[in-house]
Amino acid sequence: MLDPEAQAVLADLARKAAVQVAPRDAAQKLAQARAMTGAMADYSGEPPAGVSARDIAVPGPAGPIRVRLTRPDGAASPPLLVWYHGGGAMAGSLEGHDVPLRQLTEVTGWAIASVDYRLAREHPHPAPQDDCLAATRALRDAAEALGCDPARLAIGGDSIGGLFAADVALALREAGERLPEAMVLVYPNTDLRPDRPWPSLGTESGHVMTRDSLAYENDLFVPDVTDRHTPRASPFLAPDLAGLPRALVITCEHDPLRDEGEGFAARLRDAGVAVTAHREAGMIHAFLQMDGWITRAADLRASIADFLG
Repeated sequence: MLDPEAQAVLADLARKAAVQVAPRDAAQKLAQARAMTGAMADYSGEPPAGVSARDIAVPGPAGPIRVRLTRPDGAASPPLLVWYHGGGAMAGSLEGHDVPLRQLTEVTGWAIASVDYRLAREHPHPAPQDDCLAATRALRDAAEALGCDPARLAIGGDSIGGLFAADVALALREAGERLPEAMVLVYPNTDLRPDRPWPSLGTESGHVMTRDSLAYENDLFVPDVTDRHTPRASPFLAPDLAGLPRALVITCEHDPLRDEGEGFAARLRDAGVAVTAHREAGMIHAFLQMDGWITRAADLRASIADFLG
């Protein structure tokens, strides 16, 4: 059963969608989709006191990548969590996730580096993943200079950002590089195949996302359908997940992505990865960003804090 607070958010999202005019062309359709994603910030509540943020730049494959570094005031060498925001790889921003990540910084005590990776359609697959990987390497190597604990690094992301976290972990493992100590996957995409068999794509369609909206995002992000059958676009299909960092996988009962997230958690566990997985009853996609409307967003942050330690 949908949580009443989640129902209120869904009703407000429907109200916002109803006043949009029919797009006249592809450019306006993309602009509207990005605006709706940006409007998630309306539900985020207030930023906490005692947390500061600044923007820095790290080297990337196509030029500098902007990163927003959020940290608890007065913290001496906090551990560092590199975060990849959601938005279907064609929307989302540092600004849209600013308040939720400040809230997460407050409860975890970790510094959080949010990566402003390039977006499709202008920069399709694998540009976003390449930016996330490059930024993670740069932040890992600069952790001490940034005032963070160089011995403690984790990665994480919500929605498509969870997919990027999995991709980064796989890439670092394949390169034989030092792995993060943990990864946090919050209602992640893990399988972008058009014919993916997950029942929740149908049963939960209309709760924040629909089959059609997901197809639209994936068409922009990975326009070549053949590429969606590769692990870089669909980490669920990676032939070997052994040796990845311990993982927290959070899914929501009323989320079209629920089943593929849980399927990925099962594959990680089968590969010998230490997995903490749980389903948030009554909850919807993106509720990490909805603290102003959904009180259980605080419980989600607490779960992440408990996992990171």
